[in-house]
Amino acid sequence: MAESGEQKPVRVLLVEDHALMRRGMKGQFALEVGFSVVGEAVDGAEAIQLAAQLEPDVVLMDIDLPIMDGITATQQIKSNRTTTRILALSAFDNDTQVMGMLAAGADGYCLKSIEWEQLIAVIHLIQGGGAYLDPPVARKVARMLKPPSSLNVPTPPEFPIPVLSSREREVLKLIADGRSNQEIAEQLFLSLGTVKSYVRMILNKLSVDDRVQAAAKAVREGLI
Repeated sequence: MAESGEQKPVRVLLVEDHALMRRGMKGQFALEVGFSVVGEAVDGAEAIQLAAQLEPDVVLMDIDLPIMDGITATQQIKSNRTTTRILALSAFDNDTQVMGMLAAGADGYCLKSIEWEQLIAVIHLIQGGGAYLDPPVARKVARMLKPPSSLNVPTPPEFPIPVLSSREREVLKLIADGRSNQEIAEQLFLSLGTVKSYVRMILNKLSVDDRVQAAAKAVREGLI
């Protein structure tokens, strides 16, 4: 019988249509302490079914899938009000896939070229409530959201730039760096509840729904 203080493993659902890639990841997870692969799906439709049935902590979601793509599957899983976190894991970072996954509600986006140790760290971050974009993806998102430069006098924004306190800016910068609430609390010497309150206020002030959107807006509007 496990001791009451023993940490539960992170329950992972693999969504990948290439059998070799799927078996390789499953084998790697078997060597990791604190992880359990609870299911495998080869297409988006099966991913939706298994996510509802197994309620994993994290779904590693490929995008180019048969029957139903990863973007549609992510949107459906998130619409079910699940607590499951979704990390896109793709070989590509084209605009359509990146923005499609983020709009669908993905909590992070990694390229398949990521080192295994880094992927493990990202999964922990995502599972703990954080958000993550692979650096090349983050640069692409910032570039896509940045308004085109012009030699003309810029048109005033339709909405005023949100006014954030210095502490809110500190928290926002750490959110953009991919830090979890717990990590922010430790770095700023705040309680976890206080950090959660700051995050809620930041999301409200920026008129965004999640941390990924907050980070993107912060970069676009020069808030950090």
